[in-house]
Amino acid sequence: MKAAWLYIVMAGVLLAACGRAPAHHPAPAPSLTPRSTASQPAGIPAIPGGPTGPAHAAPSARPEVGVPVRLVVPSIGVDTGLESLGLLRDGTLQAPHEWGMAGWYADGVRPGDPGPAVIAGHVDSVSGPAVFYRLRDLRPGARATVYTRDGQQLRFVVDDVRSYPKTTFPTAAVYGPTPLPELRLITCTGDFDWTAHSYLDNLVVTARLA
Repeated sequence: MKAAWLYIVMAGVLLAACGRAPAHHPAPAPSLTPRSTASQPAGIPAIPGGPTGPAHAAPSARPEVGVPVRLVVPSIGVDTGLESLGLLRDGTLQAPHEWGMAGWYADGVRPGDPGPAVIAGHVDSVSGPAVFYRLRDLRPGARATVYTRDGQQLRFVVDDVRSYPKTTFPTAAVYGPTPLPELRLITCTGDFDWTAHSYLDNLVVTARLA
């Protein structure tokens, strides 16, 4: 992609991953986050479907950082492989294929490159908790490590844990360019909308490279 695209606006980064009924109810088909009502940054093309989208690192930074293959967050018991996620035809982010595995946005920033790298996961499934169920329990100071295919270990420290309504998601604040490497761990939270088959809020964990 062109370097001029500092970031793209797309649908709640994950949020086909969160369109399910709580456990013990039949699961509806995954659904996408509603379109954001937040202001659209000038010159950035809006992609239909929702509020968020990760920054893009300059191509020159890419060779220095390997492909992420594993995420470990000890304090909440997360140890997951990472699948590569792309965009669907409607411009929204593909959801991870498995409830118990997270995914990273492979066309965006790689963890360890300048900017916010995105890792998304399901919050739960029809049978119980999914990979990011305890993401809400993270607190500032918690550690997260991303392992790359070439053997690097990228250690991040959590700075912030916040939830945002999907309809007013602060796109620029969460996904705008940053001078240093950051990590965004994202899942769904809040009440479940039975009509839209989706949770109403996004949970966003922000971490910085240690």
